Amino acid sequence: MYHEMANLWKNHLKLGLKEDGWPWDWTTLGSCSSKKTAPQVSAKVIAKSPGIWAAQGLTLALNQMAHTIKAQSKLEDGEIFDVGKTLIEFKGNAHEILGFERPFLNLAAYVSGIATTTSRLVNRVKAAYPKNPPRVTLTRKTLPGYRDIAIYGVRVGGGFPHRVALSGGLLIKENHIAVAGGIEKAIRSTQAISPHGLKLEIEVKTLSELKQAIQVGVDGVLLDNFSVKNIQSALKFLKTCIPRPFVEVSGGLTEETIADFALEGVDILSVGLLTHSPKSVDLSFLIDA
Repeated sequence: MYHEMANLWKNHLKLGLKEDGWPWDWTTLGSCSSKKTAPQVSAKVIAKSPGIWAAQGLTLALNQMAHTIKAQSKLEDGEIFDVGKTLIEFKGNAHEILGFERPFLNLAAYVSGIATTTSRLVNRVKAAYPKNPPRVTLTRKTLPGYRDIAIYGVRVGGGFPHRVALSGGLLIKENHIAVAGGIEKAIRSTQAISPHGLKLEIEVKTLSELKQAIQVGVDGVLLDNFSVKNIQSALKFLKTCIPRPFVEVSGGLTEETIADFALEGVDILSVGLLTHSPKSVDLSFLIDA
């Protein structure tokens, strides 16, 4: 899929160069000024922390847009790397390599950090409930322009997307309920105008709200900030429902607590921290002396 992502990566690389004012990088121009033309150099990206690589498409995009640089990835997306591993090797014009250094490194560290964090959470969920583990998904808590990159990182880490955009699903939340004037009105009014192929899910905050929603009729329920005990009570009630709605659990899930919520009957664990506070992997970019 990284081939399909290449244009998106190129747009972000171009933005990074523009923000940095690369043509007037006085330090690099000065460093190269002793020679008639910028020297040809070799460089590499080295891992300073372990992780999962997810920037193969970024490497492809760099090769497509750079004039003098050739980059070669040492890993495929999804491969694990340790500290000290050489991830990318570069050859080319020193001026252009130094211009791309920071935008490339920032993007690679960001998307690989999302993949790495996602993988850790997915593995915890699988260990807690190996028989039929819930999907670990991201949320819409992404920066504008970065959602597709975030989704890609989550997928590389073994997770799944949620709604790619508002039009990708029907999710009635507490503010929709407030605007509509109650749970039943929110469900009925949404059903009245939505495309027939979309499933309808509703966010509930109490067992009472859950029972109201089920009585009206929905395809899925999002148990928001439920305790484990309350989730268990909700699942016991939902076992009696025909058809049974799919169950999403969200709110406050962390790497330390997510395994507690991997319960039989939970289908989805949506985790905001995957994208609203990702920890980038630590990468170093070095030109060979």
